Amino acid sequence: MRRVIRLAHLSDTHLVADPAGLVAGYDSRANLEAVLEAFPARPDVAVVTGDVAEDGSADAYHGARDVISCLTDEVHYVSGNHDDPSTMKAVLDAGDELRVVPLSPQWSVALLSSTWPGHGAGCVDPDTLEQLRDALARATTNVLVCVHHPPLSTCGYPYCRTENSSEVMQVLTTSPQIRGVLSGHLHRRFDVPYRGIRFLGAPSTCRQLKHWRTPTHFASTPAPPAASLLQLHDDGSIVNRYVFADRRQPRAYRRLLSQTWQQLASR
Repeated sequence: MRRVIRLAHLSDTHLVADPAGLVAGYDSRANLEAVLEAFPARPDVAVVTGDVAEDGSADAYHGARDVISCLTDEVHYVSGNHDDPSTMKAVLDAGDELRVVPLSPQWSVALLSSTWPGHGAGCVDPDTLEQLRDALARATTNVLVCVHHPPLSTCGYPYCRTENSSEVMQVLTTSPQIRGVLSGHLHRRFDVPYRGIRFLGAPSTCRQLKHWRTPTHFASTPAPPAASLLQLHDDGSIVNRYVFADRRQPRAYRRLLSQTWQQLASR
């Protein structure tokens, strides 16, 4: 009997130790909860592609586990540039350089780290990349690669890229088992087919960003917090849709006031 796997793709949750804490004026925990409430049905599995925590704190990871476990029992995480991999490992048993997890007889996920210590951009360790190549060569299922920094980025700004993207793409595009690559980091959604692979960037559950060709580069948008919901079919095909929170986001001046008040209150 054919079975469709419903996979929730969450990214860039940016939780902090204080459950009521703000990130750039946004209530990241309340936004995450609103996104999860918007899912039409309980998915089979969830993958969070990095920047789980804004501050890398254990309390933030405990918060992520408590909130996201309400959506589904099976949750997998990869680390992003804001994360602390050692703390993720201690709290979530996540943050490895590479972990391959079977979802069904037809599908597996390869959880890949692109964290580059001291940098906002990504870089996959060469040894890890070779391990990924070997794992893919042995794979007998369709594979989703899940990574924080997009190997095929829709933004040319250096911060938004994977430093060794050419080497990463060479491995990905020569592995026929790969059906899709899930990523985050950009805080904007995209769905780009390339050489038979779907490159799927998730929106952020915290806030969406515009990418400008200016020194500041990033600017928040009024778009709501969101996530992706994928259907993985036995034949390797993927159906992708988006889930949007029904929660109004604060305007720029309110975010500034909230940040200022939070800073004063913490003194």
